[in-house]
Amino acid sequence: MKPFTKFLTLFTLLLTMPFATAQPASPQANAPKASAPKASFSEPQLKQFADAYRSIVMLSREYAPKLKAAADIKEAEALNKEAQGKMIAAIEKTGLSKTKYQEIATSIKSNPALLEKVNKILQQTHTKPQ
Repeated sequence: MKPFTKFLTLFTLLLTMPFATAQPASPQANAPKASAPKASFSEPQLKQFADAYRSIVMLSREYAPKLKAAADIKEAEALNKEAQGKMIAAIEKTGLSKTKYQEIATSIKSNPALLEKVNKILQQTHTKPQ
């Protein structure tokens, strides 16, 4: 394994880590709800988040083979930096800041209802003909 494959991992985790575990969660009806602070996000913000997430996944798929094929650590670092810049630009293009994107992503990790909402948005926009 090439020593700079860690950059691939870092690259992939930069903005997509919150969704690495964003599989439909098993219902936990008895889970305490008062312990987690409730963040409130508007429907448009969640749609922006979904659009940004989709773009980040596409960029990740585009750059993963390039990073694996990088000749050396410097090339991998340059590709990683380029990809991260494009990811941030993709987020900002939706109208969200990187901070707001990460705030929503972090909230999704601890809020199954919010995760379900975003997954529904992703499914709706994915299945709609364009």
